[in-house]
Amino acid sequence: MTRALILGALGQVGSALQRTAPSSALVVARDLPDTDVCDRAAVARAIDEARPNVVINCAAFTKVDDAETQADAALAANGVAPGTIAELSASVGARFIHISTDYVFDGRAHHPYPTDAAVAPLNVYGTTKLEGERRTLAADPASVIVRTAWVHAGSGVNFIKTCVRLLAAGTPMRVVDDQIGTPTRAAHLADALWRIVARPEIRGMLHFTDAGVASWYDVAVVVAETLNEAGRLGTGATVSPARTAEFPRPARRPLYSVLDKHASWDAIGVVPPHWRHGVVASTLEILNA
Repeated sequence: MTRALILGALGQVGSALQRTAPSSALVVARDLPDTDVCDRAAVARAIDEARPNVVINCAAFTKVDDAETQADAALAANGVAPGTIAELSASVGARFIHISTDYVFDGRAHHPYPTDAAVAPLNVYGTTKLEGERRTLAADPASVIVRTAWVHAGSGVNFIKTCVRLLAAGTPMRVVDDQIGTPTRAAHLADALWRIVARPEIRGMLHFTDAGVASWYDVAVVVAETLNEAGRLGTGATVSPARTAEFPRPARRPLYSVLDKHASWDAIGVVPPHWRHGVVASTLEILNA
């Protein structure tokens, strides 16, 4: 039986991992305040108590704009901690799987980024996540890093939830249509992670998102359509396109961050659903909560 230690277990992906765990896995879930991944002693204690075969790190400083003014905290969680966890996992013979981001790229490409594409993050968040990748592989080259993007679920804080709240209340939305990527339902990512757990030969860098490409405007339109079909779209609610320049933010976002997933999908053994299916599922989950 696989003994899996999940760090950051209360987040969207950590929660999905617990819900979708195979019967062959014994899951030990840890999050704050029990286990702060920035605390080496706390991580060592969690690993000692869990005696895992695999450690999956879902913990991160994910507030992209806040990272611009809280760089030390972002570096501790996103940059230093993954390397520490990789080192401690390797010391007990446990495999380490770490989640990273499309924000390690600068968004200047015009075709999907392969796993070996040049990295050039635009903001502190992306820079610290890239440092986490580097420290992870330096501590244990057999680790697995999974870059993903635009994660959402029916719980937690995410763009889908914001859209549901505003549109159900009848609030018109202007949403950027010049940032292109791929929404990823947390449950689909969790399924991929469990498949990676079952394939010990996989190591190194992988890319995983749902299929297809979208702008944030496209995502909001699907949420609005889903609410309308459910009879929950508020009176006066509309979605209209806008440019990123109209909404200045502390952290720059890549305008194009589509990941090339084909080789990774082949390695993992799954092609996920189109992003639209995931967005509809998360929207309905929020409505029915």
